Amino acid sequence: MKLMVRTVLATMAVAICAVPAVGKQRQAAQFEVAPVQPVAPQVKIPPLLGPNDLQTLMEITQPYIMDIRNESARKATFSYSAGHIPGAVNVPYGKWRALWNDPLSVPTNEDLSSLIQSAGITGQAPVIIVHSSAARGNFGSAAFVYWTLKSAGIENMAILNGGITGWSDNGGALSQKQVPIQTSSYQATLDPKWLATHEDVDGVLNGTSNAQLLDARPLHQIMENASLDGSFTLEAGELITGEGATAASDESIFMRIKKADLDWEFNDVITYCNNGALAAVDWFMASEIAEIPNVRIYAHSLNARQKARSLWNKVSSN
Repeated sequence: MKLMVRTVLATMAVAICAVPAVGKQRQAAQFEVAPVQPVAPQVKIPPLLGPNDLQTLMEITQPYIMDIRNESARKATFSYSAGHIPGAVNVPYGKWRALWNDPLSVPTNEDLSSLIQSAGITGQAPVIIVHSSAARGNFGSAAFVYWTLKSAGIENMAILNGGITGWSDNGGALSQKQVPIQTSSYQATLDPKWLATHEDVDGVLNGTSNAQLLDARPLHQIMENASLDGSFTLEAGELITGEGATAASDESIFMRIKKADLDWEFNDVITYCNNGALAAVDWFMASEIAEIPNVRIYAHSLNARQKARSLWNKVSSN
C-alpha cells in the first residue's frame, strides 16, 4: 500500500509542479497561518496514510489536517497544545462523540452540519485525521470520526497511520502554536448507508433481518458484558499493531476478516462494541481497506442500549 500511495502522490506532484505558490497572509505572532483551500488540483488520497505519505502530500497540496486530541492534557501525547503537526486544527474527539449522546436518536443534519462547519471542513481539501496514538483504542476514535464524516458526505480523507507518535518518530515537525479555524458553510446530510440503528439491530435479534452482528470488543469486555445473541467476533485490537495505534498489514487484516467467518458477500454486517469506537475499527478495516460494501456501524452500541432500559430488556429477553 505504501508503495502505491507514494507512486500516486509522486505522479500528482509532477503534474502540478508548475502551479505557482500563493503567499500566506500575516497573522498574529502567537498563531500559525490558518489552513486555506489548495490551489493545486484535487489529490485523491487512500483512506490510510503513513507519515512519509503525508509529508509528500503536504509538498503537493495543502490538506486539511485535523487533530482530534484534547487541547491540553497532562500527558503530551494526548495534548494538542503540547505539539501538533504544523497547520493542524484542533477538534477533539469528544465533540464528535457528543453527537450520539442521545441514546434514542441519531444526530440531526443541522447538528452534524454545525460541527463540520465549526471544524472548518469544506469538502474540498483532503482531510487528514490525527489521533493521539497512545493506545490501540485511539485508532478507533479516528475511525469513528472518519465514519461520521463519510456519512456526512465527505469523500476525500484519510487517517494518519500511527497518529502523532508515528509522525514525530518519523522526524515530522511539531508546533505548539494554536491554529485558528476558519468556519465553513458545509451542509451535511446524514447518509444511513453505513449506519445501523436500534431498529436494525432489533430486527436481527427477533429474526426479521438476515444481517449479521459483529462484536468488536476484546474478550474481557465480552465477559463483563455479554455479546448480543448470535454475534460473531472480530476483536478490533487484532487489526492494530502494537501500542502506537498503527494498522496491521493488509495481509493480516484480510486474514483476520476472513477468519471471522462471516458471510460478508451476501449479508449486511453490523459491527458494535460498548460505545462505537472499536466497532469503527472493524468497519474501517472491512469497508475502507478490504472494500467490503455492506458493513455498518451500530454507533449507539451497548452503552446506549443500557441507558435506554426498554432496549436493554429487549436484548436480555432473547
